[in-house]
Amino acid sequence: MPPAPLLLLPPSEGKASGGEGLMLDFEALSFAGLNATRALMAKSLDQLSGKPRVAQKTLGVKGVALEKARTDNASLLDSPTMPAIERYTGVMYDAIDYKSLDESAKTCFGESTIIMSGLFGMVRPYDMIPTYKLKMGARLRRKKACSAIWKPLISKTLKSTAENGVIWDLLPNEHSAAWDPSAVTYDVRYTVKFLELGSDGQMRTINHWSKLLKGALIRHIVSNPDAAGSSDSALDLLTEFSHPEGYQFDGDMTSEVDGATALVFLKRG
Repeated sequence: MPPAPLLLLPPSEGKASGGEGLMLDFEALSFAGLNATRALMAKSLDQLSGKPRVAQKTLGVKGVALEKARTDNASLLDSPTMPAIERYTGVMYDAIDYKSLDESAKTCFGESTIIMSGLFGMVRPYDMIPTYKLKMGARLRRKKACSAIWKPLISKTLKSTAENGVIWDLLPNEHSAAWDPSAVTYDVRYTVKFLELGSDGQMRTINHWSKLLKGALIRHIVSNPDAAGSSDSALDLLTEFSHPEGYQFDGDMTSEVDGATALVFLKRG
């Protein structure tokens, strides 16, 4: 049996409020080696909440959204928590629709998924976290982006976590900057692009709907973990995947880019 695939996902801008879990416990989070930096990031975020102008620039929001972000960040260590898979909302996570997965797929998702976070570095779907506001590209400490702060730590952690397996790298550029693939040993790393061939013959990259499309693909991957975890069968698995919006895997457009196998899903207009 091949090892489980490793899925690298971004968090979401939107986050559910509230929670029924106890306050944040760093020691209970996955990847304990990140805890010292997590504590420093949390402290900096708390201090930032008392500086409205700096917070606006750093967090990238204003008005009501800024006030909510400052309140959430100021109470970071005292707020109730909930599992990350419930905390993170938005188009991709709605499309994953975790609660509707069967038990086997839920288990695979929980064991295989790592969610990158500007605040926590990396979390697993079941890690209990509070609501907060912090982008991976934000310059929180010493004028360094969160991605730059986390990069050596995440790369070191992933080096042991990847275990020469299959990585499904579904990160946007902002979060890709938080790790160094060349420092990690893996069998194959897949990235994904969605293209549309218009009636005029022009090929266009789909950005607006990419989160929705990735969510559907993630469901397919975790529902077929044995195939998704093997480089010998992963591409065959993709030929079985047809997105409701009409995007299909095009093996002829597969290419090698910066050490990754770039997969293309194409919709013909």
